[in-house]
Parts: sequence; C-alpha cells; structure tokens
Amino acid sequence: MAATAAAAGIASSLFSSSINTNVKCLRSKNCSVLASVSQSYLVEPLSIGGTISHNKLWVPRISAAVAQEEVALAAEADDGLVEEKVEEVVAEEEANSSVNTKLYFGNLPYSVDSAQLAGLIEEYGSAELIEVLYDRDSGKSRGFAFVTMSCVEDCNTVIENLDGKEFLGRTLRVNLSDKPKPKEPLYPETEHKLFVGNLSWTVTSESLIQVFQEYGTVVGARVLYDGETGRSRGYGFVCYSKRSELETALISLNNVELEGRAIRVSLAEGKRS
Repeated sequence: MAATAAAAGIASSLFSSSINTNVKCLRSKNCSVLASVSQSYLVEPLSIGGTISHNKLWVPRISAAVAQEEVALAAEADDGLVEEKVEEVVAEEEANSSVNTKLYFGNLPYSVDSAQLAGLIEEYGSAELIEVLYDRDSGKSRGFAFVTMSCVEDCNTVIENLDGKEFLGRTLRVNLSDKPKPKEPLYPETEHKLFVGNLSWTVTSESLIQVFQEYGTVVGARVLYDGETGRSRGYGFVCYSKRSELETALISLNNVELEGRAIRVSLAEGKRS
C-alpha cells in the first residue's frame, strides 16, 4: 500500500508539474503574440466585469483606421486628377490668351466717341470692347482708341477695310495693338506740292483728287481739319509726281470755283527738297 501511495504521489506531482509547465508555455505564447500584435496595431483596454484587461485588441478601431487610410489614399488620387485637369485648363487659357485680338485706332477724329466708333466697325466684325482715350484734365479725346474684337478674322477684316480710310476728315490708322506700324505721313508727299486755300467746308480730300487729277498724276491730297471740332479748316495740299503737272494745275485751277467758292492755288511754302 505504501508503495502504491508513493507511486500515486509521484504521478500527481508529475501531472501538476506538466500542467504548470503547459500553462506557463501558453501564457508565454499569448504574451508574445499580444506583444507582436500590439506593435503593429492600435491596442485599447477593454473593461470586462469591472476589471480592465490590457491584453485585449480593440478590433473596430483597427478596421476604422485602415478604412480611413484607404479613403485618404483615394482622396489623394482624386486630388491628383483634379490638379491635372486644372493644369490642362490653365494651359488652354494661356494658349487662347496668347492670340491678340486688340486693335489700335490712331488719328481718330476728336469728336468721335465709343458709340460712333462702334457704328463704324460693326459692318466688318464684332467688337467686344471699345475704349476711346480721353485727357484727364480737359476730358477731351486724345485722338486714339483700343478695340477688342471677338476673333482674329474680324481683326484682319477691320484692318483691311479701315486702315488708311478717311473718316470725318482724318485718315485712320488701324493695326494690331502689339504690332505698331512705323509712322508714315498721313498722305504721300513729293516736292511738287501745291497749297489750296479758300475751300468750301464740304470739300474733302477725295474732292481735291478728283479736281486736280485732270492735270496730272496726283500722288497725294489732303484737306486739314480742326482737331477740336472735326470741321474743315478751309485749306489743303496737293502733290504731283512731276513739276510740269504742278505748273499746269497752278495756272488752270487758281480762282476756279469749287463747290461754291473760288479756290486759291499757289506753291506750298516749305515744300520738300
């Protein structure tokens, strides 16, 4: 019996030792697993039965964090696409803005305002903006304007039809605002130049050309106008290509009536050498 009791005691001791060892191993494994998990994910204590276990994973918080990160990545991708679209639009706008559709109108009659200029232009194209410039102190026109057309084609049409055209007694200069033309005489001049005075207020440059071209080749003719009122000053100039033509016109047209008044024709003073 004593031997049997001793054997049972030994077996019990071995069994207890084995259980303790396994429990320790399990605890050790759980601790290592928890330690590994806690290093990779957010861990939050969970209260169970009034006590707090620091070894419990809070799974919903982990899922929420992952989902939030995915949303952030998706938003960054969307932002990248939006930025690309914005860059494309900006590049397109810059390309469009590089096309100049602004015209310069020079030698404009001082009496002409934006409405009158619009009426002159509308036959040749669509104007988006018309700016006649005025003197700040006097409030009077400075004799030039800027006109923004709707397209390049309209710009070209306006230039072709209005540049060099006489309007209310003045010869217009029209060109693209970023391509100024070299300054030229308002009308072609030669050394064979006549002064024509006592002109009727209705006589224009075209009228002078029609009358004087009967005696030779008229290179240029111009009636001068008052810059303030836009009215004729009552005199002008005519240029011929040859001296003989000038002399013939001088003899033939001096004191001849033109549109109700006898014109005075003489050699122009200060003629070109």
